[in-house]
Amino acid sequence: MNLKTFPIFLFLFTNLLIGQTSKIKPLEWNVSQYDVTWDSPSKNALGSMPLGNGDIGVNVWVENNGDLILLLGKSDSFDEFNRLLKIGRIRIKTNPSVFTEGQSFSQRLNLSDGSIEIKTATSKIRIWVDVNNPLVQVNFESNTAIDAKVIVENWRNESREFKTVGNLKESFSAWGNWPDKMRVNADTFLPSKEGQLAWCHHNIESQWKRNLELTGLGNEIVKGKDPVLNRTFGALVRGTNFKAISDTEIQTKTGSKAFSVQIFSLTNQSENAQDWLKATEKLAKNVKSSSETRFLAHKNWWHQFWNRSKIEITSSNAGDSNPFMVSRAYNLQRFVTACAGRGNLPIKFNGSLFTVDGIDPDYRSWGGGYWWQNTRLPYWSMLACGDYDMMLPIFDMYMKALPLRKAATIKYYGHEGAFFPETIYFWGNYMDNENYGIDRKDKPDGLTDNTYIRYYWQSGIEMVALMLDYYDATQSQEFLSKTLVPFATEIIKFYDQHWKRGTDGKILFDPSQSLETWHTAINPTPEIVGIRFIGNRLIHLTKDSSLKEQWQKTINDLPKVPMITENGATRLLPAEKFSNKMNIENPELYAVFPYRAYTSLSDEKTLEIGRNTWQKRLHPEDYGWQQNCIQAALLGLKEEAQKMVVSRANKTAKEYRFPGFFGPNYDWTPEQCHATNMMTALQYMIMQCEGDKIVLLPAWSNNWNVNFKLNAPKNTIIEGRVENGKIKELKVFPGSRRKDIVIKGL
Repeated sequence: MNLKTFPIFLFLFTNLLIGQTSKIKPLEWNVSQYDVTWDSPSKNALGSMPLGNGDIGVNVWVENNGDLILLLGKSDSFDEFNRLLKIGRIRIKTNPSVFTEGQSFSQRLNLSDGSIEIKTATSKIRIWVDVNNPLVQVNFESNTAIDAKVIVENWRNESREFKTVGNLKESFSAWGNWPDKMRVNADTFLPSKEGQLAWCHHNIESQWKRNLELTGLGNEIVKGKDPVLNRTFGALVRGTNFKAISDTEIQTKTGSKAFSVQIFSLTNQSENAQDWLKATEKLAKNVKSSSETRFLAHKNWWHQFWNRSKIEITSSNAGDSNPFMVSRAYNLQRFVTACAGRGNLPIKFNGSLFTVDGIDPDYRSWGGGYWWQNTRLPYWSMLACGDYDMMLPIFDMYMKALPLRKAATIKYYGHEGAFFPETIYFWGNYMDNENYGIDRKDKPDGLTDNTYIRYYWQSGIEMVALMLDYYDATQSQEFLSKTLVPFATEIIKFYDQHWKRGTDGKILFDPSQSLETWHTAINPTPEIVGIRFIGNRLIHLTKDSSLKEQWQKTINDLPKVPMITENGATRLLPAEKFSNKMNIENPELYAVFPYRAYTSLSDEKTLEIGRNTWQKRLHPEDYGWQQNCIQAALLGLKEEAQKMVVSRANKTAKEYRFPGFFGPNYDWTPEQCHATNMMTALQYMIMQCEGDKIVLLPAWSNNWNVNFKLNAPKNTIIEGRVENGKIKELKVFPGSRRKDIVIKGL
């Protein structure tokens, strides 16, 4: 479910669920074995646990003095300078304190119901972010009457220029911005009311119009609405039996053994803060059911989520602790993904909603843009999980940007189709300074200053591949006709029309590059294999003869896949010609993933070429956005894949207390590329699918046992149990798909 209609759709959805809460879906497996429990408070935000409902994320921790801290983020809280800001930080103090040194303490993340439970000698606290409503709920229970105070702590209390602290430059968190826009604007606090606080960040300026003018697309301004100007985001805090004592604090009227705090969050485009407040108060008013009723509906959603799929690894060797560690990393990352994956905009690769460290909680390296190389990786892992609802935000963002990309293609190159840059603002255009370049003297429209992305347009092809897998899984005819075919048509049209044909009549990809690594290339392998991979699949999905003809023509016009044979071994090359190496990717292995043309499901000769390529790859390292673990699994390299997923699971963020936070590798913590690549690798180790074929255990080592439930194409669910190298149990739904299953490897 995409939360872009949060204020309307989710309230209707909640009303439907209220009648179902007496029928809670039981959990089919013990995900609670991966719960995280701490027996002491935390020093600071580095000791926080994550929660979220897909749109609102919150870091939760208790400090040594007993204060409960909530740090809120939201998927669409972009400020004037394209930074994804936090909503704010809330401190809840009690008198007497719920915890004093020497007392018992427990803080537990309950994965099964998406909540955090804190227990002390005197109190019990439950925090959850309602999956059906835009609010954080905090419930306190105490053995004796206590007083409480809720304080909003704001670090954006005045407008200021960016600063540098130690080796951190705040400007880095606004990567791509204009040099004269390196600042932070202040939040607005609304006058407090009885038991209520509210504040927001209201965008009083925008770089959208300036961005379109810079990139030669000023004519498109009248066709769209500025998505930045007047974007307003914030929170409204209410407490039962509370009174306001200032615009940033409320406190209980009298001591009580039980009280609750609700934090509502909304992003919209309002003319002013007062209009935003009215909309947020209306949103809060529509939440009429009790906390208990809503929590049952919330719990039911999480049970359904965990019942979609599972990977639960144990060892056939009693001394091997790696299986539990890998399983925990897999399931904690899936939880973190779910906490941020149903919002208006895609998951931010560089910290998601859970950044806490830096100059302030808003800081994240590499800024607020979406980098395809990084952003895509959580979405590949969602397919086998059956988390299809979480894939909708990325499809939505790219589809909304398609008209602008078509206009850019005509403006820059004078032909049809659409291309997508590697790094984009959320409205789909080049980032300004470090990418496109703000000094345009003697430069043609469309030529970027940044050579890393100058001809790096892979995102369009790979997005089609991702959409194809989504369609294969869901069989949604509406998605096929309204999203996949329209998007794919423009992408293939671009590649068909953009380059001239060579003397052999084939497309001559020149000038071009091979990913970010080889900045000068002719006929790069990712383009050739990628277009063939998506084109051959698309042809079978449409009855439109003219589209079939166009797509087949483009496929026929592709040059040969670049290869070389040395000492009798044939392998893939990054391109036919390539030079000017600047990064550490293995572009030739895009033929293995994401474009599964040379895998263990291929014929023996093709697989041999894939494995030869793997053995000669320049960059064997495997962390962050690197894909070696996935490619090893797809090549059926059991030992290599297993070693790599173990290594990834071990590489947690060492300064952070929560074991499901990873990084920083190339990005920012908690990094979303690293563990989601591990997830995808594990899935491919267990199951690989092409066409109607479902191959089980193509890269699974027999020293690990596993219980799994994975989603395959055509709404198929495969559930199995493997022990000591043998499948002990196998369930297939629908049963008609059992005939398509091949068991390989054990």
